[in-house]
Amino acid sequence: MKYILKNKNLKYIFFMIIFLSISLGLWNNFRLLWLENNALTAEEIGKIMSLSSLFGCIAILFISLKIDMNRIKEMVGWTLIIKILAQLILFLGYQHLSTKVIASLFIFDIASYSVGFLGIYPLITRVEKNENIYSYRKLAQYIFQDVGILLGGVLLGVSLGRFVFSYNSFLFISVLSLAISYFFLSRVQFDRAEHLKNVRFRDFFQLLKKDRIQVFYFLYCLIGNTSYYCALGMQMLILTNILDYSAKDATFFFLVMGIIADVFGVVALKKLTPKNDYFTIFCKLGFRMVGYTVAFLFPCKELILIAIIVALFTSTAYENKTDGIYFNQLDTDYQLVASNVRNLINKLGETFGFFLAGILFPFGASSIFGVAAFIGFIQLGIGWYLVYLRVSKSKY
Repeated sequence: MKYILKNKNLKYIFFMIIFLSISLGLWNNFRLLWLENNALTAEEIGKIMSLSSLFGCIAILFISLKIDMNRIKEMVGWTLIIKILAQLILFLGYQHLSTKVIASLFIFDIASYSVGFLGIYPLITRVEKNENIYSYRKLAQYIFQDVGILLGGVLLGVSLGRFVFSYNSFLFISVLSLAISYFFLSRVQFDRAEHLKNVRFRDFFQLLKKDRIQVFYFLYCLIGNTSYYCALGMQMLILTNILDYSAKDATFFFLVMGIIADVFGVVALKKLTPKNDYFTIFCKLGFRMVGYTVAFLFPCKELILIAIIVALFTSTAYENKTDGIYFNQLDTDYQLVASNVRNLINKLGETFGFFLAGILFPFGASSIFGVAAFIGFIQLGIGWYLVYLRVSKSKY
């Protein structure tokens, strides 16, 4: 951590991540309720989120063909600008925009985030690359997303004279946070003489033909995101519509769970990472699948809540072993295109997950968690197989 503060570029990048994460935590927590306040049904919301994620995939693919590591900072900057403009129009047009316009703006908002966030770790690798930096980046993202959720939970319904903080107010705060994030990004300066090799998709796929570990890692990401977003993509609506929480209570629930998960993520990174990687994978995924399965078989409110708690509790833990260890095996020249492919696959999984969640929501939580569990057990098996491949490779 001290190294991050001493390195000027890393410090600016992490400040950028902090304010971007505050924006994400605040807006992402309330955007489903914002849509609901615009008279959209759960099925329509699921379709908008799924379609937005799908266009995020298309945007990632397009950008991947046009941008290389030498222009990564500019790419992240433009995506922040697009996100600011999309959210500003949503803020100004609250309850006056048609469903098609809202869907279009959500596409720009989510697609720009998809493209921009994929560039952050490659941006970091231009300065430093190791498993701990990868985990610190993820933990900074998670912690300050929780700060954004806390901000919303504290301010929701608060009155200042005639002004009352509402879901739409949080959009404007999100825009301000994004603007500050862009400011810190603009302070990052790389050596102009440094020029990295321009690696394209074709070069990377040639590498994949020789690297079975990376192929199964990407499959692991696809299956995992599908399961996670099937279960928790509509988490706010599950709490407010199925478990009868108020929006404020649901917000503080996610805040408390986020803080607990962040603390556990830090402790797990420093003190509680098992020496046996098979058991590490089970700690992250196995307990989650047990929770989903129990919620599917016995869908009472208490067990549904426990399933959500287990999933959120394990969400930030052991990413140095489940993600970073595979990503850091690649040379720096391949970081951007690998990040593009991984995020493209993650967004596809998110798209499938939101689509399933929207379809299953009218049938109740049992259907949601049953499908999520089935898909998640497949991810668990792939995770164990990845450990086997990695251990086998290290013996030679």
